[in-house]
Amino acid sequence: MLWDASEGDPLGIPSHYSNHLSHTYVDGDISLAPLLNRFEEYEFVEDYEFDEAVELLGKVRPEDWPNIEDIESVNLRDLLNPPSEDEVDFAEDNLGTAQTVEKGLAKVIESVLGEPVDNIRGGGGGYPSANNNFLQEGDGTFKGTFKQGEHKFDFEIFPDENGWTVTYRLSAESLDSLPPFHDEDKDEDDPTKKDYTRKSRNKGWR
Repeated sequence: MLWDASEGDPLGIPSHYSNHLSHTYVDGDISLAPLLNRFEEYEFVEDYEFDEAVELLGKVRPEDWPNIEDIESVNLRDLLNPPSEDEVDFAEDNLGTAQTVEKGLAKVIESVLGEPVDNIRGGGGGYPSANNNFLQEGDGTFKGTFKQGEHKFDFEIFPDENGWTVTYRLSAESLDSLPPFHDEDKDEDDPTKKDYTRKSRNKGWR
């Protein structure tokens, strides 16, 4: 019925409808069926495979999946055809890997910054996913942004001869929100007059 009503496009199923499919079982398992309107690559599956995907998500262990609000999309072909044990690679489970990468990178950054961080995201603001190779570049560098308190930072974590190096710096928008430096609020001709024009600021990687 859902397949026919959506005319083969589950993205058209409204969230206020799909959210009614959420459920928590007495054994602690949950239903992720509300994710059906976040399916991707649905055009490559048959209607019976769509039913199978909804059934697979109908009862799952919550510890195997990230928070449902954090899941941007579910790849139907990956869901229906998980890799065998001898085909496991870095991105064997997109959603589980996204959560693992986010937590792992946060711990690495915290070990250097000394403060808790969150919201590990790609440069475009997306969650770690197969679409952005879980924030990893071709040379092995992890690159993205994180938040610490109210401030947003750009970061890079890259391998070198000594192991891994962590670098970070305030993002442009966080820099713009900071008050001017003590020597940026003076007018050269009149020391008593403040100059509120925006000055360029350069911050090196730490």
